[in-house]
Amino acid sequence: MEQTLKPLGNVMQLLEELGHEVTYAYEDLVFVNHSDFLLQFGETGSVLHLFFNNDCTKKEADAIEESLIPAADKKGLSITTKGRYSLSEQPDENLQIRFFNI
Repeated sequence: MEQTLKPLGNVMQLLEELGHEVTYAYEDLVFVNHSDFLLQFGETGSVLHLFFNNDCTKKEADAIEESLIPAADKKGLSITTKGRYSLSEQPDENLQIRFFNI
């Protein structure tokens, strides 16, 4: 199976230019700021899925979408809003992520 390279550097640069900070990257997930949202790499490297934290307000989510998606397009990245997610700490101190598609 062919491994698709994920342009993490390009994504990090995009986010920093928009005033966001990548706090953690793991496998295909990129966590941003105070977990208001995260990006998940799609099947191809330039496609990303955008998920908002359940605690992120609609107003905040709309503002992030309006700045992030057009800026990503200019860098050759395609971002699509996919839904929301929640984080919960487990007894073993691991985090559980649950995704809710729209």
